[in-house]
Amino acid sequence: MDRSKARPLEPLELKARPLAFHAIAWSCDAELAVATGDTIHIFLPEYPRAGSNPDDPGDDGFLQPQFSLTLTACAIVRPDPAINGPLCAFAGVALPPSSSTEPLVFKGVGNAEATKAGSALGQTLRVEWSPNGLGQNLRPIVTVMTTSGSIVALGEYIDQKTAMSSRSRTRTFRNWKLLWGLGANLPIPDGESKSGFRNMNERIVSFSWAKEIAPGMGLLAYLNDAREVAIMGIQFFYKPPESDESSSEVAGWEIFEIDRFDGRGPHDATEAADPEFVPTGGPFSLKWSPWHITNDYRTATIAYLGKNHIGFRRVTIQGRWHRGQDPSIRVEEADTTSICTFLSSDAFVEWEDTIWQDSNGQMARGIIATPFVVKPFQVDLCANPGPRLAPHSPRDCSTSYPPPDEISTNPITGLIIHHPDPSMKPAEPLYTLIRLSATPTNQDWYQTNLPPTTPFPQWAERIQRSVTRQVSRVEALGGIDSESDTDSEFDEPEVHDMTPVSEEAVSSKVHPHRFRLWGLAASPGDGSIAALVSKHATQHAERRPRSTVLFSWDTGERTDSTVPHVPKLTTEGTIWEAMYGRILDMPSFLSGTTDRSLVHETSLRKMFKGVIPKQKCVFCGTSLVMLGIESICEKGHSFATCTATGLAIMAPGVSRVCSVCDLRCLNLSELSRIAKEHLGPSTVVESAGEVCGGCGGKFLF
Repeated sequence: MDRSKARPLEPLELKARPLAFHAIAWSCDAELAVATGDTIHIFLPEYPRAGSNPDDPGDDGFLQPQFSLTLTACAIVRPDPAINGPLCAFAGVALPPSSSTEPLVFKGVGNAEATKAGSALGQTLRVEWSPNGLGQNLRPIVTVMTTSGSIVALGEYIDQKTAMSSRSRTRTFRNWKLLWGLGANLPIPDGESKSGFRNMNERIVSFSWAKEIAPGMGLLAYLNDAREVAIMGIQFFYKPPESDESSSEVAGWEIFEIDRFDGRGPHDATEAADPEFVPTGGPFSLKWSPWHITNDYRTATIAYLGKNHIGFRRVTIQGRWHRGQDPSIRVEEADTTSICTFLSSDAFVEWEDTIWQDSNGQMARGIIATPFVVKPFQVDLCANPGPRLAPHSPRDCSTSYPPPDEISTNPITGLIIHHPDPSMKPAEPLYTLIRLSATPTNQDWYQTNLPPTTPFPQWAERIQRSVTRQVSRVEALGGIDSESDTDSEFDEPEVHDMTPVSEEAVSSKVHPHRFRLWGLAASPGDGSIAALVSKHATQHAERRPRSTVLFSWDTGERTDSTVPHVPKLTTEGTIWEAMYGRILDMPSFLSGTTDRSLVHETSLRKMFKGVIPKQKCVFCGTSLVMLGIESICEKGHSFATCTATGLAIMAPGVSRVCSVCDLRCLNLSELSRIAKEHLGPSTVVESAGEVCGGCGGKFLF
């Protein structure tokens, strides 16, 4: 498929604006999430259908823009204990029934005078996708943090009955639900409590997911308003049925606390009435490094921000974490290292997704955004804890105020660190950043240290053209009249008839527009970028709170001969990068063939290789012959072929369909039945695979 035939990446118009920065996130499967003041927008990518002909004018799917499959949900989430009902039930804990007299108003939680006595509406502050494998069918789930101090996870949940009755061949939002929540008095299972659960009486102010560990397992860290950093283990797995009447396994999540430590840092706290008080903190105060993996352990470092201080705490998983079992995890009692520097509100840290091995150890690098300037750093992921910093005043380390050369009034609102080539270590992490305000008089709203040959992104070109455009004052006043708003914020409205004005007003030139930039996100392979922006008039007060998602993508036209480095991706991420990113050749499995599943032998294919000739047609009892994706008997009866094993699928409801290549794979229960019938009653099928045996994509049900 020619990438020019892929669905166009057109701007996405939203009828609201974010409450905070970094309000946009891209998952490992190229799913996009945007948080605005009163809504959460989830955009699912749509891939080319396997075997389709994009050159056919009758194929309407390729005429639609990308991200036409959208969920718009309310972004005001009340921390209702019922959210965690399924979570507790999976652990065998029954929550007490809610009383009809219970007030609907959330009473608040935390240590601050306002938040512990009352609560905000529970609007969404930020969104972040989990790593791959934490949701149904190993998909990532989206987690949102609200102003009420809770984290809520959203995603697909498909029970066995729904999967059996579904006939859908495309992905929808029909099965999306609130999965579980943390903080704000939400109950979670606790084996040490008499009731079997405890209410999380804390206000969460920041959180971050660790990088991918293994399918169904992950770590999440959160920071509460008492400046404690808690590390939670989260698992998604299947349990055997509790009763003999039910033959299907039950899927669910297990959440447990591993450890917590003090994240206040060494600096003395100052009261708000102090003349030198500077507000610090924000919803972006935590960030995990990539994992350094050995045969015996894997280790990562979590960066946490305090008052004018960044600490780096090492977390190590000893041995192998088996799914459904408790892991052996050690959190160091002191930081590996720490940095004292001036930090203002909404400062944040971003890590480079690469580990560099040198004489000093396993070095991971990153960027600290204060948020007015960028400061590169590096940390040895395998270093032992360093000496504790003695408590002191910010005056002692000269961090009360920023240095004179760091004075800025335009904060960084989005920063992405690009994937480097492991064979060519740059002097510092390669990054692209945006700042809050883009006007005709400032030039720092877009910055990057990529090579000069890197093309200017399309979304930035669009903003630059708009902010540098000049019209007469009379045109600006007439064309941006409150009664002449157009459907698109980037469409130029027509100029209305104006009353007579002076010659000076006609001849004077003004810039009619300025922009607010709310966030920046990169696709899984770093080949395309999404920017969340809002356009504002300079001559009128704003009437409508609108925002827009703008995109840039790799056109495939390069000024040099270098081959870009592409990190390890999921199948869905690979297809996205093939359409809009750095992969120039579309994967062969989109042609609808099973060449990948037939050439590469796996343990499952070896196990059932001798069973394939023994299968008989269920209608006439004759032998079957496998022809590509189908198995046909002597009388012409046709059956789909399991791409994981090569077996014919001869019954409904015993297979799953891939959302990428549309091919089917047999369920584990059906493979176990076939193995016992043909290979002996004691034969055990270890796994049927949780992804498609043909392309590695995720199943629909």
